[in-house]
Amino acid sequence: MQPINVPLLNCPFEAKISPFVSEIDQHTSAWLQEFNLLQSDEAYDRFRKYKFAWMTARTYPDAELDFLCTANDLNTWLFVLDDLLDHVTPETAGYREQGYLQQVITDFVNVLRYDKFVGRDINPVLAALSDFWNKMRQLSTVSWQCQFTLSLKATFEAAVWEAENAKQRRHPSVFQYMQMRPFFSGANLGTDMLEVAAQTYLPIFVLQNEQFQKLVDLARRAVCWANDLFSLSKELAHGDDHNLVVVIEHEQQISLEEAIAETAAIHNREIALFNELRTQLPSFGSHIDYSIQRHLDALGTMVRGFMDWSIYDTARYEFNYTAR
Repeated sequence: MQPINVPLLNCPFEAKISPFVSEIDQHTSAWLQEFNLLQSDEAYDRFRKYKFAWMTARTYPDAELDFLCTANDLNTWLFVLDDLLDHVTPETAGYREQGYLQQVITDFVNVLRYDKFVGRDINPVLAALSDFWNKMRQLSTVSWQCQFTLSLKATFEAAVWEAENAKQRRHPSVFQYMQMRPFFSGANLGTDMLEVAAQTYLPIFVLQNEQFQKLVDLARRAVCWANDLFSLSKELAHGDDHNLVVVIEHEQQISLEEAIAETAAIHNREIALFNELRTQLPSFGSHIDYSIQRHLDALGTMVRGFMDWSIYDTARYEFNYTAR
């Protein structure tokens, strides 16, 4: 893989990690085997090196163990699907066909919308989602479940957009890519899960406040731009053009190194904007304001957690990075 030098990324948020990381790791390793989500010993060895439990423990460090195990099941399930879609082989080429993906979306949404049980003998991927959802329904509110169902649908509809671009060899514009990336990456699911992790169930009028939504979007985007830098070498090796660095390089007709620098600058500007805008939210009363600030602190820790996992824990990506 081509060595990538990632510039210093600004991330002035608290770094934390759950004390339950070993328990999370043991749980999800058994869960993967229970649902037979990986097809070889080599695949299981690779996933162990990815250390998804450390990602979950860093992004939701104050959550209870039941939630952390369930969230890590979801994160691992999403990465299994991501690898199926990204690393196309003759056996898996059909996974990128629009008709197949549309049916997958319908099946996934039906599991969530109708609390549908799916047995392992019918479809292991759907069965694993069904198991995740059964656990999350016990940990969350009905209104949250409705929102998460919509978010999952949005994630996979964006995956269809990405797959069609790849099939047609169509290059999205920087604007299009930046709008869609937080969805096909699943970053929207991560911020939804945060509400349950932090137990900051905010009123609808806060969740729908334009300034609050902007802050959530900035957190999602920061995770995506950092990930695009950390995963660039892997994606170049697999011929995947859906990376902000590659999109900027193509649109602006600049060198890869210049596009890397621009991506890092975008990340740092948006982190600064997050910290600026969080001080400008309107007041909803002292009790709600306190919950909002707790939620925003948790968002910052989530952003930092993804970065620290990428730098210090996982073998999923290869890059050079020097932290201060």
